[in-house]
Amino acid sequence: MGWLSRLIRRNRLERELDAELAHHVSEDARRLVAEGAPPGEARRRALARFGGIEPIKEQARDARGTRWIDDLSRDVRHAFRMMRRSPVFTLAAVVSLAIGIGANAAIFSVSDALMMRRLNVTRPDELYFLNRDGYTSPNYRFSFPGYARMQAALPDIPFAAAGSSTRVQLDRENGSELAIGQLVTGNWFENLGVKAAAGRVMTADDAPGLGAQRVAVLSHDFWTREFGADPRAVGSSVRVNGIALTIIGVTAEGFTGLEVGSPVDLWAPVTLQDDLRLRGNASTDDDDDSKPWITRDGVKWLTIVARVPASVPVGSGAARIRGFWQHEIEHDASTIQDAARRDFRLREHVELVAGARGLSDLRERFSEPLVILMITVAAVLLIACANLASLLLARSTARGREFALRLSLGAGRGRVVRQLLAESLTLACLGGAAGIGLAILGGHALLAMASSGTRAIPLDLPVDWRLVGFTAAVTIVTGMLFGLAPAFRASRPSLTDPLKAGGRVVAAERSSGPFGFGKILIAVQVALSFALLVGALLFLRTFDNLVSADTGFDRSAVLIARFDPMLSGVTEAQLPDLYRRLLDRARQIPGVTSAALALTGPATRSARVSAILVDKEPMRVGNESEAREEYATPDFFKSIGAPLLRGRTFSADDDARRPKVAVVNEMFAKHFFGDRDPIGHHLGYGPADVEIVGVVRDVRVDGPKNVVPAMVYYPLAQNPGEYARNLFARVTGPIAPAEAALRGAVLDANRNLAVQEVTTLGDLNERLVSSDRLISRLTGIFGLLAVGVACLGLYGTVAYSVVRRTNEIGVRMALGATRGGVGWLVLRETLALVIAGGVLGVVIVWPLLTYLSSLLYGVSPHDPIALSAAAAGLVAAGALAGAIPAWRASRVDPLTALRAD
Repeated sequence: MGWLSRLIRRNRLERELDAELAHHVSEDARRLVAEGAPPGEARRRALARFGGIEPIKEQARDARGTRWIDDLSRDVRHAFRMMRRSPVFTLAAVVSLAIGIGANAAIFSVSDALMMRRLNVTRPDELYFLNRDGYTSPNYRFSFPGYARMQAALPDIPFAAAGSSTRVQLDRENGSELAIGQLVTGNWFENLGVKAAAGRVMTADDAPGLGAQRVAVLSHDFWTREFGADPRAVGSSVRVNGIALTIIGVTAEGFTGLEVGSPVDLWAPVTLQDDLRLRGNASTDDDDDSKPWITRDGVKWLTIVARVPASVPVGSGAARIRGFWQHEIEHDASTIQDAARRDFRLREHVELVAGARGLSDLRERFSEPLVILMITVAAVLLIACANLASLLLARSTARGREFALRLSLGAGRGRVVRQLLAESLTLACLGGAAGIGLAILGGHALLAMASSGTRAIPLDLPVDWRLVGFTAAVTIVTGMLFGLAPAFRASRPSLTDPLKAGGRVVAAERSSGPFGFGKILIAVQVALSFALLVGALLFLRTFDNLVSADTGFDRSAVLIARFDPMLSGVTEAQLPDLYRRLLDRARQIPGVTSAALALTGPATRSARVSAILVDKEPMRVGNESEAREEYATPDFFKSIGAPLLRGRTFSADDDARRPKVAVVNEMFAKHFFGDRDPIGHHLGYGPADVEIVGVVRDVRVDGPKNVVPAMVYYPLAQNPGEYARNLFARVTGPIAPAEAALRGAVLDANRNLAVQEVTTLGDLNERLVSSDRLISRLTGIFGLLAVGVACLGLYGTVAYSVVRRTNEIGVRMALGATRGGVGWLVLRETLALVIAGGVLGVVIVWPLLTYLSSLLYGVSPHDPIALSAAAAGLVAAGALAGAIPAWRASRVDPLTALRAD
């Protein structure tokens, strides 16, 4: 019979053992009765000859290998009895552990979803993204003709491609709304191994080329949210950007695309790009992007995914893919006349990037913050462990008589250690169970704080085996961490002093016992708290500096309404009339002093970058020739509060009939002209035919931490094909009424426009530093929590020390010590612990501050204000924690204290 089987049949085996032992005793008693002994005497003699029943049972259980289950059960029951006797201590311990374990689990769940979790597709380890290496950042954009040629040249390696996920407008019966759409090749779902939950997924027959089927596939989440998971949605139609698409299916639950944190709502054939007027992320290479992109070799806009099957060695497949694209690159370079641009193109090469975890812009933004937060919450948990260890040391001292009795009666030290560890692990398990609930709430709260918009980052945070396993591991380690030291100390008591009456005399306190180690634990708690408090203050000052930094534009009094006329079906010919209505409606709002339209605007995370030719100078190499472009109406600079430095800005006369003009910023002037005055010079893309008429102040469009880009501002009226997506309004007076009025003004100008949001430039600017906001808020919260937990441990240790030293204090006061002197004695010892911990904290935090310098802004990592404030706050908190025990010590009655023993 196996061990598991014996455990399952434990009760039955116990009954059989009892029956067998009873049978042996009764048989022996029957023989004695037959020999003439009275029945009672016969049973007594039979039991005496047989020996102890219980020791035999213990031997049988040992043989079965299940005795430890009984011992563990008894230890756990004893642990619960001990916890019931100290409900306040139990509650405090469980709450502190729940916070520490839950915070670690919450950070882990977000880190796991963002950094480690594999895509919900078939065999994700076979997926690879193609990257055009040679640029300052990964470049995953390829042209559709290039993709088609590679697919034909390498038929044994399955490829699929998709455009970037972008906003689309859905026209519903009750109005328009925005969703996230993505254009994909017909084999997209087949290559990823994604099945349909309803209907069918797209196939190659749905996207043969221009004139593809007008079909759409919905994600399971979108189908549930918008259609109530109604199967009748399959076969119906939905209007996307004014085009009716037939819903042919719904993807399996859990698949939302390959970009983590940016779930896709619906997919359509890539060959519908021009019909749906989708203009996602793309580079044009001087090609005409107004024509269908699938016919343009120079329009790079597709992310290509290769599935390298197990039958094809990854190295061999990668070499063949690189070889194909090397030929393509050399062919493209041969058509470039400019030598510098040709050389830059030849430096490009294609590499394979593992795609099992998908792509995500969020990883770069939040990888460092999550590491910082994981270290922070781990430190908080360590403080909680040290706190509980010190309190358990004090409790084990109080239970010294109990342990001495047990050891004197024959209990082994290992048995005592095991019991105390069972108590510690039971506490930890209760804290871990509560921590799971806090992790679920904390994970979603973390996403809400980290979001850079009105909605939380859409990451799925399931309660799966990974989260449960991590929490269980942290729980066990935590229980062992704070339980081992008290258990070993308690298992080695003096067997004489605790058994003597008067065991709590002065000598007991002076026997350094647990208190030497307990004070070390308190010093460690204070040191870690000091380090966390310094970090929190540095990050708080950083965030304050970021939100108050000079961005070059007005933030508090400028509203922005965001929309996309292209998605609503507005044609290029209708744009001027739409722009006029939008500006007229906005200027009629009470309190609005100026209004303007722009393509992107500052702090929107949108950008258009092009290679610029200045005068007749040769094109610069690579990124040196790039500048950020903006298209705006004349009052743009006035509306956002960007001052003109030289020349002039746009006017109503700068329309399509007049010579082309542009305004540049200071960075552009410095980068392309040095000390020369740029006004009167020309810039462009082929011929430099746009005259520079003004220079405006630099605007930090990407946030205060990022370098100001070289910017060119063009009049919207001279570029009729550009769709302005942002309406700016400068407001005097209350902002809230103007927000609602601006949204109404946009809808009044065109009822078909789906407004993404209406907010202030200040809010948009703060979103750019969302990771810094996350760090500052959470490190601040956990820093204060760490100080609170450390002070709680300090208070508990000092208070218990005062109780233990009642006799000593009575003797001191009987010999003439004043109440103030006794109180100062206790307070002085408390502050000595705090100062010692603070010094240790400086030793810990000083070398780490240099590492933090890359995350700080406008503050030195060794900022004296932060260090001084942390030290002062810690000393004040320590004095508060020691004040109550000091006051109690000063109120001790010497007669009562000396009479106690």
